[in-house]
Amino acid sequence: MKPTFDRTRALSWSAISSFEYNKKEWYNKYVLGHRQRETPEMAFGKVIGERLASDPEFLPEVPRLAKFEHAFNVMFAGIPLVGYADTFCTSTKRKLYEYKTGVKPWTKKRADEHGQIDMYALLHYITEKIPPEDVEFKLVWLPTKRVETGDFKVIVSLVLPVVPQIFTTKRTMLDIIAMGARIKRTYKEMILYCELST
Repeated sequence: MKPTFDRTRALSWSAISSFEYNKKEWYNKYVLGHRQRETPEMAFGKVIGERLASDPEFLPEVPRLAKFEHAFNVMFAGIPLVGYADTFCTSTKRKLYEYKTGVKPWTKKRADEHGQIDMYALLHYITEKIPPEDVEFKLVWLPTKRVETGDFKVIVSLVLPVVPQIFTTKRTMLDIIAMGARIKRTYKEMILYCELST
């Protein structure tokens, strides 16, 4: 029996970006359930995120808010959506920051165009009814370096001295309306792709 698209499974930013980047890889991972090998960069980013959340003395120069991995679970146009903000201000509900590691430089332009923040702004608006214009969004990049040791091993580490690159980025109601349209379009394309796949 051919696997079908699970409409009860919440749609995440990672699923959307995966589908937009490579539909076949998305299908293998999110529909067939094939586990993908975690890259050294992914593993390193996860470790850094966990340390930032659990150890306030680790990289104190990195801005933190009250809550880490703040969950959004909403229904939008009949589509279940999920997101986890890296750090969130639970008192004002008007600050949301995302952490990024990686070799590829983040810039203000790249932060302004990053769809993950568009999606979180939409989820936040649906949940709290606070316009994105009233929310402080920041993307915090910790530059990393990648070294191949020659024995098929890769070492990923932070660039020293650690100097976080912090980009304040704005979102508007127009941005989240556009993101909503993107989500609905992508969702329909996912369903169609599954129906046409063998």
